[in-house]
Amino acid sequence: MKLLAVLTGLTLVALLAAQTARPTPQSDAATLDKMNAEHKSQKEIAQYVFDSHGCDSCHTAGKDGKLGFNARGQATGKDFEGCTRLLSTMNLVAQVPNGQRTPEQKQKAARFEEFGCTYCHQITPGKLGFTAVGSKLSHMHLGCVQVEQNVASGK
Repeated sequence: MKLLAVLTGLTLVALLAAQTARPTPQSDAATLDKMNAEHKSQKEIAQYVFDSHGCDSCHTAGKDGKLGFNARGQATGKDFEGCTRLLSTMNLVAQVPNGQRTPEQKQKAARFEEFGCTYCHQITPGKLGFTAVGSKLSHMHLGCVQVEQNVASGK
């Protein structure tokens, strides 16, 4: 009986994990290709990114082309310098090897990852580039700002 309870518990944990699992970069890239081939609108693609990447864990769909923040987003984003400034900073930080980064540079890199920027942006030694997903979204003219505007527009 104990073995059944343990197995049932493990199965339940596995089921819950599967339900909350995010798509992999490979499956996201394939989904974006499929959506593009099906001539999905930028709004539909932006909504997919918002929903599948878990943006709603911090953001609410806003109005006037801006996303809002829920309570978690307000706490996490406290003292946030803004996306453009963080991306510009990461362009400089990416050129510094991990072991030589200042505490401030390490904090910026951690925030970059925490805020989900690494979904589209990839830090490689000496530069900041795109992931496969970021490259596809860029080719669809759906950068960070355009995803935000499309999701928040409500149109």
